[in-house]
Amino acid sequence: MIGKLKKGTNFGGLARYLTKCGRGRVLALDNLSSDSVAAAASEMTIAAATSRRTQKPVFHLSLSYAEGEQVTSDQMRSDARRVLKALGLKGHQAVLVAHDDTDHAHVHVMANRVGPGGTSVSDSRSYSRVEAALREIEGERGWTPVLGRHAPSPVTGQCMTGPRKSRDPRQHRVPDKVRQSLLNAESWAELHQVVRSVGWRFEVVQKGRGSGALLIGPNGERVAAGKIDRGATLTNLRKRLGCDPETRKRALAKLAQGRIKGPRRVALSAEYLLAAALRPMLTGGLAPTLRPRRSGPRLPGLPRL
Repeated sequence: MIGKLKKGTNFGGLARYLTKCGRGRVLALDNLSSDSVAAAASEMTIAAATSRRTQKPVFHLSLSYAEGEQVTSDQMRSDARRVLKALGLKGHQAVLVAHDDTDHAHVHVMANRVGPGGTSVSDSRSYSRVEAALREIEGERGWTPVLGRHAPSPVTGQCMTGPRKSRDPRQHRVPDKVRQSLLNAESWAELHQVVRSVGWRFEVVQKGRGSGALLIGPNGERVAAGKIDRGATLTNLRKRLGCDPETRKRALAKLAQGRIKGPRRVALSAEYLLAAALRPMLTGGLAPTLRPRRSGPRLPGLPRL
């Protein structure tokens, strides 16, 4: 079993994700008077507003089972509540939803970190407490324990170090040829060529202030390259292959349109400024004298530059 935790601010957004296209089976609505996930999200939002200090009241917990582990709805419900108790969230509002849209069973929990008294539960050592609870469940049912980085294994008494050896059941699958090209390609051209040969597409996407590598499948699958292997993140690919040509093309296009400002524009246009400064010398003239530009208003009593 593998547990994943995340905090957020929007109960409604998480509720829509859990029940998108009718894919979720509601297992329980704990400590709630609502009869639907959407209504529960509104009720939890109002309850969370009683705490003025809690900035992220949404607690999203997902529990994934291995492919060979047969689990019933009652066991999912019991496991989720057991982990919530380990986190100190027993008695808090919680929505339990099971998903059957993958090759492994998994259950999602949307819990309110703000309790009935208007105070929130500390999330200190959350992963340690979750992994300890999962190791106990695996031992009771005779399942093979999954090594974790935060709680020791009941067999060896040690935590996992280094990269995970087994496939994470929460990750998406891609053709092995695509995976090998991400790890072994010697140029961007080779990477794109191999990925396209199996019907997939590699793209560098911009999200906020950062960028990332995305693989798009023939049926619309969208898989982050870093989810396939940590060596396939955009940062690691650029370390191995250099700056990707598509990013440079877009940067030069924005420079030509005058849309880049600040230090990036200065860095990208340095070669053009140098050429402009040397052009008069090459043609027999004198280079113009560059004067510093005032960045603010002139102070009274001081001479103008």
